[in-house]
Amino acid sequence: MKNFDINKDIQKVYSKYQDSHNSFVDTWQQMILYSARWWLGLALSILPWLLWWKLHNKSYTGDLLRAGFFMAIISLILDSIGLQLGLWIYPYNMFPFITGYFPWDLTLLPVSIMFFIEYKPKWSPLFKGILYGLFAAFIGEPIAMALDLYKPVHWSNFYSFPIYILLFLLSNKIAKLKR
Repeated sequence: MKNFDINKDIQKVYSKYQDSHNSFVDTWQQMILYSARWWLGLALSILPWLLWWKLHNKSYTGDLLRAGFFMAIISLILDSIGLQLGLWIYPYNMFPFITGYFPWDLTLLPVSIMFFIEYKPKWSPLFKGILYGLFAAFIGEPIAMALDLYKPVHWSNFYSFPIYILLFLLSNKIAKLKR
């Protein structure tokens, strides 16, 4: 196949994608923007950060933020992959241009991981990772499903559990890095 043919075919695919995305944005504007679940998402995007800022030990701010930002970046990447593979959907996206669920990826997971890292610092990281995995996979995800914010298509909480453990362990390691 020649480069011209490849470019032509890719251009057709992108044109179809653009049409689909425009349709999605129209639907989002008409049915999701300013709905009760959209406002809930906005609250879930802001309130946990305010709570964390009020409650965390200020002497560990930099270490915790480093771990939280790591978790946010990894969450966005993994969420984007899962969405593109059709493993789950978010019926009430905060923004039509961000593939993941903004409050989950950029607030709830990072803030909860920072609280878990800070709380009981002498506990075993593996034990805390297992607790975090249990909390995120078997409490957080079911609540999101009950609120119709998250819908697994080809995914199970049991798949999420070891991933959350690993993400906690990596985040905890990043928080504890010495310069």
